[in-house]
Amino acid sequence: MPGEDQHTGEKGAWYVRTCPDGIKLGGDPNKPVATTTQDWVWLTNPPPAALLLPTPAVLAQRAQQLLKLTTPVIASSPRPGLPQLVGVNMWAWLPAGVFTPVSATASVPGESVTATAAPTSVTWNFGDGTSINCAGVGTPFPVGGDPEAASPTCGHTYTHSSGVGGTYTVTATINWNVTWAGAGQTGAFNGMTTTASEQVVVQQSQALVTGG
Repeated sequence: MPGEDQHTGEKGAWYVRTCPDGIKLGGDPNKPVATTTQDWVWLTNPPPAALLLPTPAVLAQRAQQLLKLTTPVIASSPRPGLPQLVGVNMWAWLPAGVFTPVSATASVPGESVTATAAPTSVTWNFGDGTSINCAGVGTPFPVGGDPEAASPTCGHTYTHSSGVGGTYTVTATINWNVTWAGAGQTGAFNGMTTTASEQVVVQQSQALVTGG
């Protein structure tokens, strides 16, 4: 291994050997997961130039590292920063622009592989023990909409206040499906996520009493 002296004074050099593992089937049998194993080998003669090129699976891993996934931006009604009320429907959504596929490419001479992350759903955690999974970004609250109406896609109704000086932490997590293609091969990685959070004050709604 590099750093050891068993080859001191000998002709040769250490090289990183990358070997593709067997293709593994994940949750989706149509999207096999490709992995590799690396170790160090001592060679007295350099390997042919073609053998120094990374495998498609190694390029795919590099392409995955280059992905710049979008971070959620939480929107709600009432909007973030304003208190929510117990028993009143809260609408939650993300701007449509954060829910679009993202790609990145890793290349070497004569070969390139592209990794693509596609958003599949948004997981909302409302901080009071309630979590929901939405297929898309949710529905924005319409201008002039009924404040008592429930969101048709993603929303929540708190049943308890956050207490005096307390808050609930609302988080939105985009779930990404990551695949790759190039050099005549395709595969998939484990899913990736990006998350954002907001502190929300939930107050007890007060009844208004008027004189007769």
